[in-house]
Amino acid sequence: MICATKNQQSQIMAKVVADAELVIIPLPLLDKWMMQHRSWYEFVIDTYRSRFEEVLEVVNSIAFRAMDERLEFYLKRRKESCDCIDLKLSHQEIATDLNTSREVISRLLKKLEQRGAVKLHRNLIEILI
Repeated sequence: MICATKNQQSQIMAKVVADAELVIIPLPLLDKWMMQHRSWYEFVIDTYRSRFEEVLEVVNSIAFRAMDERLEFYLKRRKESCDCIDLKLSHQEIATDLNTSREVISRLLKKLEQRGAVKLHRNLIEILI
């Protein structure tokens, strides 16, 4: 929304993990609603705060957590976001998302499977924790 108000292209990439509906609101309406509707203003501010907290969480994870912890956190977040136990993901997709190699992810997933936390299938990970 900040980029839109400055007529700039955002550098943020979003990945949809389930069917979604996109709503596009014209910029003039955003400005008008911010001034006329307190509930819209609070929604926008709360959304900014939530996204900022997510960014801080990611930075904290990258800076202070080992890759095995980051992988578990990633899998739990994906499980929560789709409200399912079967994640249709390849090891390469996870590696790309976590900015590491497929081999590292495969090795760590195998350890999680040995611990009984996941069950591995081809392009599918069953979350057991």
